Amino acid sequence: MKTVRAVVLMLLVAIWFAGAAGRGADQTGGWRSVSFHFMRGGVQPGRYTIELDPEGKGFYWEGQPDYDLQEVPPGTAHTISVSRAALTTISEALGTVSSGNCETRRKNVAQSGRKTIVFLGRETSPQCEFNYSDDERVNAAAVVFESVSETIQFGERLKREHRFDKLGLDAELDSLIEESKGGRAMELQNIAPLLQSLVADDTLMDRVRSKAQRLLDQPSGDASAERPR
Repeated sequence: MKTVRAVVLMLLVAIWFAGAAGRGADQTGGWRSVSFHFMRGGVQPGRYTIELDPEGKGFYWEGQPDYDLQEVPPGTAHTISVSRAALTTISEALGTVSSGNCETRRKNVAQSGRKTIVFLGRETSPQCEFNYSDDERVNAAAVVFESVSETIQFGERLKREHRFDKLGLDAELDSLIEESKGGRAMELQNIAPLLQSLVADDTLMDRVRSKAQRLLDQPSGDASAERPR
């Protein structure tokens, strides 16, 4: 009897998870995951990938854009999340990505990096590669992904400075505040634990702790980051 109950419970749990995945897919146009691959020479990071599920949770890692997450060296992928608003912005690019016509027809557009968006679906997996798009929905989706990468990079620098160069934190936080205001560094919940550690460190200057708290007080997304990989 206990064995039967255990099997029934397992089936119910599996059905619940399948339903949750379905609800997430329905809210985002039916895709099961979306990935963004960036590649550009002369900048750091020159190559990175972001992969999200329909709930806005996923991973960020650097290296070859065609890396599968399972091939990424352990400990080098950041667990991330994005807000529902950001997820909606990303989803709005699906139509154009499905058409395959993301690249601009304009000539002599400055090279800002090769970007590839891939929507993994149940039956099809549309993708589109571009430098710049005439469709602002595609550009807006790219901005979300790039701003998440920028936030992660700020987090890495703040982490190093907190350990090795505390005097550098003041200027770094000023830069993060400005980038956040301009929408170039978003989804700050992904570095919230680090900012909280700065606020809690009474060996830091008051203005450094105040700036970290100011960033924490900004409205954040409705999705939360989970444990690091």
